[in-house]
Amino acid sequence: MKPAKVIAIARREYIARVRSKAFIITTLMVPGFMAFYAVIFPMMIRADVDVLRITVIDAGTGIGGALKTRLEEIESLPFQMQETENVRESEVEAVRQRFSDAVRNEEIDGYIVLIPNEETLARSQYYAGETGNIVIIETLEGAIETTILENWFAGEELERLRAVQRAGMETITVSASGEERGGFLVAYISTMILGMLLYMTVLMHGQQMAMAIVEEKNSRLVELIIGAVTATEYMIGKVLGVLGTGLTQLSIWLLMVAITILGILPGLAMGAAVAEFNLANVLDFRALAYFSIFFFLGYLMYATMFAAIGATCDNVQELQQAMIPAMMPMVLAFISTFYIMTNPNSFASQVLSFFPLFTPLTMFARVNVSEPPLWEVWLGIIVLVATVGLTIWGAAKVFRATILFHGKRPSFAELFRMARAAS
Repeated sequence: MKPAKVIAIARREYIARVRSKAFIITTLMVPGFMAFYAVIFPMMIRADVDVLRITVIDAGTGIGGALKTRLEEIESLPFQMQETENVRESEVEAVRQRFSDAVRNEEIDGYIVLIPNEETLARSQYYAGETGNIVIIETLEGAIETTILENWFAGEELERLRAVQRAGMETITVSASGEERGGFLVAYISTMILGMLLYMTVLMHGQQMAMAIVEEKNSRLVELIIGAVTATEYMIGKVLGVLGTGLTQLSIWLLMVAITILGILPGLAMGAAVAEFNLANVLDFRALAYFSIFFFLGYLMYATMFAAIGATCDNVQELQQAMIPAMMPMVLAFISTFYIMTNPNSFASQVLSFFPLFTPLTMFARVNVSEPPLWEVWLGIIVLVATVGLTIWGAAKVFRATILFHGKRPSFAELFRMARAAS
């Protein structure tokens, strides 16, 4: 095998891919979806109304007037409060029908009914023409809860109660390397971000490479290429070119994420939690170092598998059928990370992290959420390196045997015999 020819093929593959419209579109599309869910989606579910005409019907709880005052003080929603209706509990149904007619006639937007309750002081009901906006519902629920608490408590007692509600519980992860604040939430966020990036880039670029091999094979272009280089050089060059494309795209995505978190979101005043967000807490050096190792090895393993699968197929339909079982390990590995993140040191998590097709995602999840013994981590890396080497060796034999093969896709037994016979 001549390295110069491999590099030439990899360079050709890389340049062709990064200049393609598909690469540009997908590179921009993923950050676009992230921006949609982080910025645009919350804006879409906000209460986009000019005024909310609300009436409170108090059936003897005594907090109707206080609730009206509290809703009027809310600045985030434009409540226009009508006069509170104080009625007897026996009159609620008749009064309610009258206000429901007012809602149907668009005289008011909705009304709240407060009914006495021994345990909670008041049981509330909200009647309106539109009850699907979660922002309005949560605001009303919060106002009712606060009004009831203010009725039960006063002065210093109320402030203490609010302080207890806001306090929460801080989590600190204790490991051999020290103590780390943020605990599970930080590890969960970083694992999901980096795991999703690995999952998407491997599947997307691996399938694209397999598709390109099938197209070149179908157009007979591969016959000209194999005349100038060996099948192994052609396969490895393809894989390296796709790997470079994936690394380029991943770098762009990570840079966009960093710019968004550090520069854009604080400027949009998305809240104190976001404005004070520290990217270093989520993407620390240790996590990025292990992610780089598992990304490189996992990408190389799956890309080589996809290249071999592409060589065995003669058309797109065959490739689509063959890719389903090839993608399932990656899909199952990503799903299993949810279990591993909550049970990182269980026996099942240990087994899953040493299964080579799962290791890139599962071992990274264990490393990021907890701090497993170092020997386990490096044993997983060694197992993965050995699997990558075995995959490249086996894929090269399959590639040599099938790249010029046309006709019915060989069965597994036929493929095995052809690979054994390949020089």
